[in-house]
Amino acid sequence: MRRSIIPGLAVTLLAPALLALAGCGGKGAPDQEAAVVPAGPPPAPTVEQLKGATVSGVFDQAVTLADGKYDGPPPVEGGASHPTLMLWNSAVVFGDMDGAPGNEAVAMLSSNSGGSGELVYVAVFGIRDGNLENLGTAEVGDRTKLQNLWLQGGKVVMDVVEAGPSDAACCPTQLARKTFAFDGGALKESKSEVLGVLTVATLTANEWQLVSIDGQPLPADAKPPVIHFEREGIRGFAGCNRFTASVKETAPGVIEVGPAAATRMACPGPEMDMEQQFLAALGNVDGYTFLAGQLALTWAGKDGSGRMLFAR
Repeated sequence: MRRSIIPGLAVTLLAPALLALAGCGGKGAPDQEAAVVPAGPPPAPTVEQLKGATVSGVFDQAVTLADGKYDGPPPVEGGASHPTLMLWNSAVVFGDMDGAPGNEAVAMLSSNSGGSGELVYVAVFGIRDGNLENLGTAEVGDRTKLQNLWLQGGKVVMDVVEAGPSDAACCPTQLARKTFAFDGGALKESKSEVLGVLTVATLTANEWQLVSIDGQPLPADAKPPVIHFEREGIRGFAGCNRFTASVKETAPGVIEVGPAAATRMACPGPEMDMEQQFLAALGNVDGYTFLAGQLALTWAGKDGSGRMLFAR
């Protein structure tokens, strides 16, 4: 069998080639690699970035959040009321809103100028030229309660509880689905559909996991209670044991919760403590609503008031 290259000659010819390739690993290589690597789509904004975002379309001038909040000066020197704006950390979703490469962040915010009203807004943010930009902001409503928020086909869709024709502004009970989209470069409401009236049946589609009691997060070593609503009852996990309780709805958003019946399994101290605190609070519940996309079970009486927040 004949070889096309003599072994010794192959080494002789290969050595200069290897030296030439080694020389290419100098200053020219990184520039050449950078030139052929695509830049890729911009990253989606993070919640931490949104906490420091500059927001337009709420007040006369753009304002900048600090740790998710803006607390402005009173419009009249020495006045008691002052404008505020708050980011709802629990109501942020990500997706494509403008058809361009990269995803945007859609967030809910609420503002107050010292009165009883609370105007709710939806805002879209994106990374442009390496910087966070508020791409659009639209008003949702006064004291509107958010049930759910998602993106669909480049549009923002949300289920809300809003004031109906016979509702007081403080106490909305009308269910609606609202859609927002970009139109002429501005974020606008494109559709609003009334779905009915708030009832316990509204809560039955999801399981709800406890997030906090009276603003206090759950202990790190405790298992979070989980509840599921049925038309005439609640069942779930209380932190250690399974439980059931009756529920009677006397008006939209107003309920009576009966005594809980639970299994009798023993658990470590933190889990039992969590369970006792949760079941005691559940027995006091006399109302429900939504806050920033979370379910709020509330109570008020001669011994005080409070609330538990739950996430889907």
